[in-house]
Amino acid sequence: MEIINILNKKIEKLVHEYELIKKENELLKRDLDDLKNKNDALERNNQDMLLKIDSTLTFVEAKSGGK
Repeated sequence: MEIINILNKKIEKLVHEYELIKKENELLKRDLDDLKNKNDALERNNQDMLLKIDSTLTFVEAKSGGK
């Protein structure tokens, strides 16, 4: 009977640790998704800036007569 009690306590502890790890994993996944979204936004901003720079250079080149 004592062995069963010890095993039950160990199982309860493992289940509790599993639940904690599971919650931590969910939080990490959410953080990862947030970082991916921020990265996507930064990539879009960089692409927009490159397009603006390119169009500005084209405009300046056209204005100066293509020299």
